[in-house]
Amino acid sequence: MKPKKEKNFIIINILKICAIIMIIFAVFSAYSSYKHITNLILNGLEVKKQLIEVINYYITSISPYVFYGLSLWSLSHIIKQNNNKIQCNEEVVLTVPTISENKYDDIVDDLIRELE
Repeated sequence: MKPKKEKNFIIINILKICAIIMIIFAVFSAYSSYKHITNLILNGLEVKKQLIEVINYYITSISPYVFYGLSLWSLSHIIKQNNNKIQCNEEVVLTVPTISENKYDDIVDDLIRELE
């Protein structure tokens, strides 16, 4: 079985590759939208009169790919940062200095004597 560090590395790379693919789809979708709008303009579409529909077409065709691409990239970054924090926490070893009980015994005994 692979260690957790290697699994996270593979997951991070897969997420980044998927994010890059989504951004490539967004670019392709922008190009397809441009070609479609250009074809409509050649067939008689007046962009000034229907500007809202043109902008809406661009946004609805491109935004899902951009959103998912950014989301996947962000998720890979979050996993990477979380993985680094976990590794840092595993490497930190806390040591508590030992104090002799005799020292406290003397202080407690002195306090009891003062109270009596």
